[in-house]
Amino acid sequence: MPPTILQPLQDPARATQRSDAPAQLHRGSRVLLVEDEPLTAEVFARALARDGHRVDVARDGLQALRRMQDNAPSLVVLDMSLPAVSGAELVRRLRADGHARLPIVVVSGSSRAETDLGAAELWPGIWLTKPVKPRHLVSVVREFLGDAE
Repeated sequence: MPPTILQPLQDPARATQRSDAPAQLHRGSRVLLVEDEPLTAEVFARALARDGHRVDVARDGLQALRRMQDNAPSLVVLDMSLPAVSGAELVRRLRADGHARLPIVVVSGSSRAETDLGAAELWPGIWLTKPVKPRHLVSVVREFLGDAE
């Protein structure tokens, strides 16, 4: 059973290797940003792109599913309150479609307790409650992709 915490786990052996590795391990990763609020999407997309990621923006859950078919990302940044398909439903569909190891960073105005999404369904992932500063989001994305790559 997956851990109940929503923070990325780190193998102590890799932690030593990672601290000696170049900081650009995560750069060039494809990030799917699923956010229906245009200003938030633009701010987050710019911050991630400045950090070297290729960012694909989807405005709703259905568009996100189509983008996943076209080109699977290294990580998903996901709002929970989406039109068409909710964030929780999108997580379930991604996991059911074989993306069990895809990191998902939820950025939501609601708490995880307000949704019916369990920690095991989100894993590997983390829940960030809005407001989230772009630099904090970039830091979290780096942590996940540094472990994944």
